[in-house]
Amino acid sequence: GLMTFVGRDIMFFSENPKAPRQQRWSFGIQRLLPQRILLDVSYVGNRGTSLETGRAYRPLPLEYLSRSPFRDTAVINYLSEQVPNPFYPLLPGTGLAGQTVPRAYLLSSGNYAQFTGMGSTDFEGYSWYHSLQAKAERRFSSGWTFNIGYTWSKTMEAITRLNGYLSPLAYQVADHDRPHRVTVSAIWELPFGKGRALLGSSSGFLGKIIGGWQVQGFYIGQGGQALSFGNVLFLGDIHNITLPKGQRKPERWFNTDAGFERSSARQLSYNFRTFPERLSDVRGDGMNNWDLSVIKNTTVRENLRVQFRAEFLNALNHVMFADPNTSPTSSAFGQVTTQKGY
Repeated sequence: GLMTFVGRDIMFFSENPKAPRQQRWSFGIQRLLPQRILLDVSYVGNRGTSLETGRAYRPLPLEYLSRSPFRDTAVINYLSEQVPNPFYPLLPGTGLAGQTVPRAYLLSSGNYAQFTGMGSTDFEGYSWYHSLQAKAERRFSSGWTFNIGYTWSKTMEAITRLNGYLSPLAYQVADHDRPHRVTVSAIWELPFGKGRALLGSSSGFLGKIIGGWQVQGFYIGQGGQALSFGNVLFLGDIHNITLPKGQRKPERWFNTDAGFERSSARQLSYNFRTFPERLSDVRGDGMNNWDLSVIKNTTVRENLRVQFRAEFLNALNHVMFADPNTSPTSSAFGQVTTQKGY
């Protein structure tokens, strides 16, 4: 009944869900170049609406949040001060079993003070995607083919809030935004053996040894994701956080001296947050990967072929780093400590 889950944090599904909508549009130009190469250049756009976002039924009103750019000890002490719990001792064994609760809890309780938290979803989110997509493709002919693709794009979204449900959605770069992506794939049949340009008259055992060789390659190059920062105290120029690529290294992936407050005792709390969740020009490591393979096809008889393959994943042994630490109070702030698990 009405006492179900009182004293606890609860979640429930929206009674009136909406289906997210996607509107897509594109236009492009194709041209056939010499050597049977097809060039395709397109613009692709996407607009997402009715995206699912979180909703809190017990938000802290914005007027209680400090507007100070520094740690506001008076506000923190006021909101975190323990005050008498109006539910004591009615809910033993729950999150409201104690004699006191923080003042912020009662100020944000609204009509649902019997729950320590109450959340659901709504469908107010939206997103934008714009991209230039180019592709060059040569269909297989004369023993070789290739496909090169490049995408230059931007993805923005508004599905989270910096200051709780009573604040507006934050329009920012999406966590899956990758501004640049290059893919290359190629196949080359080596011109040796029977019917080929070199040693085309060979036959028998020699023909089977030198013929049927094929080399394949696949490359992916992609930018990293925008780094996510918490409720940090930053007093510098936000554009100074990014380091030039030549200065970037695992021990210092971005400029940790740009204006971050590193002291734990001076961190923000109960403040109206203005520092964005993600910075579009401060990104983690991307992808730079070559996969190569050597294939040998040998025809034993008319209806029997044997294939030998040697595959080299990440053939050039490029390291792909995980995202750096973005917690200013950590001793590893700005450092990369692990690799990506591709």
